Amino acid sequence: MKVFIAGGRGRVGSRLADTLEAKGIEAVPGGLEDGIDVLSGKGLAEALVGVDTIVNVLNTPRFDAEGAISFFEGAIDTLTAEGERAGVRHHIVLSIVGVGEGDASEIGYYLGKVAQEKAVRSASIPATIIRATQFQSYIPVLIDQHTVDGKVHAPRSYIQPVELDEVVDLLTEAVTTLEPGSEIEIAGPDRFFHDDLFRATLAHRGDRREVVTVEGQGPIEAMVPRGAHRTGVVRYPIPGIPTV
Repeated sequence: MKVFIAGGRGRVGSRLADTLEAKGIEAVPGGLEDGIDVLSGKGLAEALVGVDTIVNVLNTPRFDAEGAISFFEGAIDTLTAEGERAGVRHHIVLSIVGVGEGDASEIGYYLGKVAQEKAVRSASIPATIIRATQFQSYIPVLIDQHTVDGKVHAPRSYIQPVELDEVVDLLTEAVTTLEPGSEIEIAGPDRFFHDDLFRATLAHRGDRREVVTVEGQGPIEAMVPRGAHRTGVVRYPIPGIPTV
């Protein structure tokens, strides 16, 4: 089996490549670092020779709606066109829990992920969508993104962070055993409020930034599972945080 990982040098893609290789599955990383441009198609046809499955873990720094939608849709269109020519039989996309609910999709980046899901569902290659909650290891970065003038603005809304390796395990399962057409969500074992999680994380790191609780942009449960989902077993590495 041969798998092309779009975004294969990133946080998720590199771990997935290592996991697949350990199982004897050839993993081909695909990104600009590899001379492959999934938007223009440069180098893509050659990279997809003999590939059975595409795993799409691409990301973009564009958080505006126009930029995010253009990137995610464009990547799906190019991967589908070249993948169809190469005989690819399965396209797996990593998405985000909550983005497809409509009421959780006002942020430009999330609109891009909604567009990505719609595009891959309607494409000619059978697809599987894996949706994950925020990664546990990304929480410090998320705190920085919520910092304004030295204070952390945290909504009193739910967050249920998942361990990255458990997401990689689910992606591996999608490659090796799942039939195309599945849509699976995965979340961590514990649900917190953003502000409680941020305060505890900062205190644990010895960071004196103040956390200010602010009104959320959507429903309190917007970015956590609302239905059937996989639940990880790895708990957030700071004990004693109040759970919801």
